[in-house]
Amino acid sequence: MSFKSTNHKALLALACCGLILGACAAYEAGEAPASAAPEPPPPPELTEEQKIIARYIEASGGEDAIRAHTSMTIKGGFEMPAMGMSGDTTTYSLAPDKTLALISLPGMGEIVTGTNGDVAWAEDPMQGPRVLDGDMLADARRQARFYAQLEYDAMYPEQTAAGETEWDGQTAQQLDLVDTDGNESSHYFATDTGLLIGIEATQTNEMGTMDVTITMGDYEEFGGMLVPTSTVFSMPSMGMEFTQTVDSVTFDDVDPSVFEPSDAIKALLPE
Repeated sequence: MSFKSTNHKALLALACCGLILGACAAYEAGEAPASAAPEPPPPPELTEEQKIIARYIEASGGEDAIRAHTSMTIKGGFEMPAMGMSGDTTTYSLAPDKTLALISLPGMGEIVTGTNGDVAWAEDPMQGPRVLDGDMLADARRQARFYAQLEYDAMYPEQTAAGETEWDGQTAQQLDLVDTDGNESSHYFATDTGLLIGIEATQTNEMGTMDVTITMGDYEEFGGMLVPTSTVFSMPSMGMEFTQTVDSVTFDDVDPSVFEPSDAIKALLPE
C-alpha cells in the first residue's frame, strides 16, 4: 500500500503531534519523559581475513543466494590426459553435509565416493567397496559441507592473510588456514574479482598423504551463484593431473535416498 507524498507527510505530522501530546501529559502528571535509548555500538571492524572471505561470498552471489538452495546436482566431464582416460561426472549434494560423486569411465566402470554425514565410502572396479575412516573420513566430511563458503570461521579456526601473490598467472590474495583437525592449507582469491581461484593442501587417500593443488576458473552463473566450470587437480609427487568440467548445475532436485550406501558398503559397516 502506498500514499501520495502529501498524505504521507500529514500522517507523519499527526504521529509527531501524538508523541508531543503524550510527553506533555506525562510531564503534567509528574512523570519525566523517557530518555532516548542509547545507540547500539558500531559493529566491530572486520579483520583482513574476514574481509577476504566476505568479498568472496559477495562475489559468488551473496549469502542470500547461497542459502536459497538446499541441494544441488552438477553434471560434467572428467579427463586425465596422461592415462588417456575421460568420462562423465555427476555430483549430488544436500545440505548440510551429504554428497555423492559418480565418475563413469567407458571400458572401466564407475567410481563412486560419498558421505551421508556419518559414514564415508568409496567403490570402484579396481579396489571394490570400502568404508573410509580416520583422515579420509574427516576430509570427506569437510568437502561435503554444502554451505562451506559461509563456514570458514567454523571450519578454519586459524586464519592468516599472507598478502598478495600470483596464482595461475593472476594476482591473488593468499589466505593461510588451519582446520579443526590441524591440517594446513592455503586458499587464493583473485584480487580483481574476489573469487576463489586456487587451493594448496594435503590430502589423504589409500596411497598416503600427498600435496594437492587445485585451480578453479571459467566461472559461470547458475541459480544466482557463480560456479567454476573448470577445476584442475594436480598431485606433483605422483605426476598426476586431472580436470573436471561443469556442463550444468540444477538446484533443489536431489532425493535424499541418493545418499543411501549400497548393499556392498552396508555389509562393511559395523552392526
